Amino acid sequence: MTTKVALKGMRFYAFHGYYDFERRIGNNFILDVTADVNLTAAPNDLIDQTVNYEALYKICNEIMQQKYKLLESVAFDIASKIKMDFAKVTSVEVRLSKLNPPVGGKVDSSEITITL
Repeated sequence: MTTKVALKGMRFYAFHGYYDFERRIGNNFILDVTADVNLTAAPNDLIDQTVNYEALYKICNEIMQQKYKLLESVAFDIASKIKMDFAKVTSVEVRLSKLNPPVGGKVDSSEITITL
């Protein structure tokens, strides 16, 4: 049985961006993570039988605190760490949005999605 465990709309102020000024001044980001979890039995109300939301958030927060040039790299590292830390996770989708990206015009957000 596969169950989807998700955290949606996590908000971070972080220092990711291709340009030096982006890594200096930072920006607002929205992060969504959805993990497919292989449950071997019916839910039994024990947290160790699934993926703990707090543990997922901790991974996301730790990686978002680092500085990256590319959103793809941030998302890949989050997805990889989740899969490495949770044997029950069969796949994970990470969607990362940068609000008001510096593209030379008015844009609400840039966004990447990665699935591992």
